Amino acid sequence: MSPTIDDRPSPQYERPASLRRMESVTPPKSVDEYDLDDLGSAATGPKGVVHCFPVDDEPTTPSDLRDYVIDPEEERKLVRKLDWHIIPVVVVAYVFAFLDRAQIGNAAVGGMTADLNFPPNGLSVATSVFYATYVVFETPSTVLLRTLRPSRLMPILTVTWGVITIGNGFARNYETVIACRVLLGVTEAALSPCSVLYMTSFYRRSELGLRLCYMYLSVAGSGTVGGLLAAGLLKMEHLHMSIRGWRWLYIIEGSVTVLWSVAVYLLVADDHRTARYLTDREKFLMRVREAKEGGYAQDEGFSWVEIRKALVDPVIWLSAFVQLGIDTCLYGFATFLVVIVNEFGFKVVVSQLLTAPVNFWGGVTYLCAMVVSLRYRNMRYKLMITLAVPTAIGYAVLLADIESVAGRLVACFLVSTGLYIAVGLHITWLGLNIAGFRKRSTSVGIQQSVGNIGGVIAGQIFRTRDAPHYQLGHGVSLGMWLLAMIGMSVEYFIWRRRNARRAALGEEEKAAIDAKGVTGDHHYLYRYAL
Repeated sequence: MSPTIDDRPSPQYERPASLRRMESVTPPKSVDEYDLDDLGSAATGPKGVVHCFPVDDEPTTPSDLRDYVIDPEEERKLVRKLDWHIIPVVVVAYVFAFLDRAQIGNAAVGGMTADLNFPPNGLSVATSVFYATYVVFETPSTVLLRTLRPSRLMPILTVTWGVITIGNGFARNYETVIACRVLLGVTEAALSPCSVLYMTSFYRRSELGLRLCYMYLSVAGSGTVGGLLAAGLLKMEHLHMSIRGWRWLYIIEGSVTVLWSVAVYLLVADDHRTARYLTDREKFLMRVREAKEGGYAQDEGFSWVEIRKALVDPVIWLSAFVQLGIDTCLYGFATFLVVIVNEFGFKVVVSQLLTAPVNFWGGVTYLCAMVVSLRYRNMRYKLMITLAVPTAIGYAVLLADIESVAGRLVACFLVSTGLYIAVGLHITWLGLNIAGFRKRSTSVGIQQSVGNIGGVIAGQIFRTRDAPHYQLGHGVSLGMWLLAMIGMSVEYFIWRRRNARRAALGEEEKAAIDAKGVTGDHHYLYRYAL
């Protein structure tokens, strides 16, 4: 573990100049002794010297910043402040984004397809076109996040997709809905990967898991809230007979999104240097934390070299295709759950209300699994693969099309058991295992772009003509889920094998690697999270 001494004097004590800088030498760690807090800085070498500075003599060089010892209580206060200013903005924006894109299912059940004379496959096409543009714009916006500046990009996109959602509420024909869906895909494309990368700019590697849990937990939360909101808003057509309930659904949700963009504008900073809510002392501590993360947080500006590192790493592409399988299931389930439940024979409002507990259960299992993964290290894969079993059983029951309505509802609960945790933990897994901001931004962009093609697939497998059984949709979802779990297992063994090979390296091999100038997550001191 890193030394925890703090040699700073109290304000009443004037330290002699000769003692302004104290050094305590500790033996360097063996490779296997690095814990999660150390992994980010592993690529910069073992910590041999620890410097402690008085408040009025803060270090400025990268080496001194890495060796500076932060008071644990002071760091806890800093992280709490970051949480209050970052997490609500990201989580609420993510809830609104998922609501705005997924409410098409509730709107369809509420009468939109009939009112606007959708063609037989209209709902499937409207679902798919959103992800077509979403995928195209996702990687470029992720790679250029720092260049375009988060403080400008995120509020502009939020207000824009809110306005588009409002426009969907005033649509007079099918073509307008398609146009709104296409534009919505463009504006929402940057949110998920950019939110992940934005948090990596403020949090240490060991702190990210919990914060990303909050973000992806909001997917299940949006499903829970979305069902309840739809059930209430669809009844608002009684207030004004010329405005149907599904229109109120889009108008009100879009208006709230536009209002929330003001909070995004006020709270999102480009990085800790421009964060108005941080004091000068806290900004200094952020510099120390950034230096301690070393290769993980390093950002030397836009670099084709770093982008190429991501493009030629096969495990990143494997992760992307695993995400494709998971996202096909996620988007099919999130968008069409209310349609599926409605085909069980329930009325419109009852169908929407029944989706709330299904999504709530998915959120509960996600939260419990995340607590376990944070408490016990290297449990991510084991949790995902274990909870994948009830999800596969749920899809199999839905595919079997049993006559019992209660049995089919139970199957929906089984599907949600492992679905949301797989989405969140798998994305987090890649984010933790890629060092260097530009390589990580490209890697996350690739993973998300390929994964979100699943939204296009989901729209085409849950076809209106397949109602009420949707066997094509359930069958493809089951197949994609099983393939994703196989790919995830391969991914796990690759990460584990790389760790083992690095642990077995001799001193001559390490010296040869250092001579080549290898850095980041390919350095022999870097350890992948499992």
